Amino acid sequence: MCGFVVAVIRGFILVAAVLLSGVNPAAIPYASAADMGEACCADLEARVAELEATTARKGQRNVSLQVYGQVNKALLIWDDGFDSDTYVVDNDTSSTRLGLIGEAAIKPGWFTGYRIEMEFKQAASDEVFNGGDEGSTAQGLRIRHSYWFIESDQFGRVSVGQQSPATDDITIINLGAKMSDAALHYNNGFGLRLDLLFGLTTDLTWGHFAHNVDSLRGDFVRYDSPAIGGFVLSAAAGEDDVWDVALRYQKAWNSVQLAAGIGYMDSGELEVEDVRGSASALHLPSGLFVSTAGGTREDHSGLFTSGENAHFYFGQLGLKRQFLSAGNTTFYGEYGVYNDYTVGRLIQADIFGPGNYATWGEVTDSEVRRWGVGIEQAIDASAMLLYAQFHHYEADLAGIRCNAEGVKWGDVQSLPVEPWSAVVLGARIQF
Repeated sequence: MCGFVVAVIRGFILVAAVLLSGVNPAAIPYASAADMGEACCADLEARVAELEATTARKGQRNVSLQVYGQVNKALLIWDDGFDSDTYVVDNDTSSTRLGLIGEAAIKPGWFTGYRIEMEFKQAASDEVFNGGDEGSTAQGLRIRHSYWFIESDQFGRVSVGQQSPATDDITIINLGAKMSDAALHYNNGFGLRLDLLFGLTTDLTWGHFAHNVDSLRGDFVRYDSPAIGGFVLSAAAGEDDVWDVALRYQKAWNSVQLAAGIGYMDSGELEVEDVRGSASALHLPSGLFVSTAGGTREDHSGLFTSGENAHFYFGQLGLKRQFLSAGNTTFYGEYGVYNDYTVGRLIQADIFGPGNYATWGEVTDSEVRRWGVGIEQAIDASAMLLYAQFHHYEADLAGIRCNAEGVKWGDVQSLPVEPWSAVVLGARIQF
């Protein structure tokens, strides 16, 4: 009987080998059950060991393993007032990534696990710039998350490693649109063009004047409380004396779904303090939604805003309904303002020709205004999201002439900044 079982198993193995490798069945030696009678048990164990050695599997059977990820690519069709082009980009709003999550139960109500998430940013939309369709930094694999955690249903979660601080994503809470928020994702790396001397390019980007909307990942020890009445409290501390706290809320009240969050971050050695938050409400019967975000910054170092209070606010209004059987359709319009970021910074411009930068002066005042519209279509059967967007940015910039040593002369004057516009067409597929 043992020989018969082994023969059946071997038969399946040989059939699989034929189908996968294209080997001629006539070239495979035949062995009967009788030929293997005495060595059946040893042969069976050897075959099982061979199969296990060539099969991808989890390292620990008592630790669950989840593999997840997404691909998000888009066309960025841009115009900076002097030049225009079309780039194929990886959409930084929700970048291409691959992740692993493992979890195991310690005892009832207690769990431990890990998360590793990698990001594939080829021509990232937040790094491409005027004349640079591959981005400003080296392409390749980046680590988004690499940490372990211990979690209790009653006491919450502690995690240690490369991860998000408590305030990460605190300004992009949105129950409506998924592919547009208060942060800059498409013109972050584009240099401001001044309508002076045939369009000077500066070393300052749109991201300098409308930045720091979100927090950056790093090495942190983080705590997240269990949800109590819809509230979750988070706190994190990291290298260079960086720490932050955040409070999030999510609840459904009758026919309205609510989500909100607010957080405070102290950047430690940089001597910068940020308060940020966002809120979103969705009326379930009608599909109408509104999302808002805002924040302020105090710079005690004088490196970024010369001690002034930089601030921003952003709003989005739209409709999210299932008009098609494929999935929800979302329409939205948005508007945002970013004031006095990068005040006090020197402006370098290519006064003596392309790429030949020299000091023009110092920023004394700035305001960036943005507006846009978009549509998203979910394809639920394939976990796909199709999207089309239009973005328009304008800036009011003032400065005073000075040399590289900061010696000023003349009066404060307005600098004519060319607007930046773009159409974004793309798709995200999750798995």
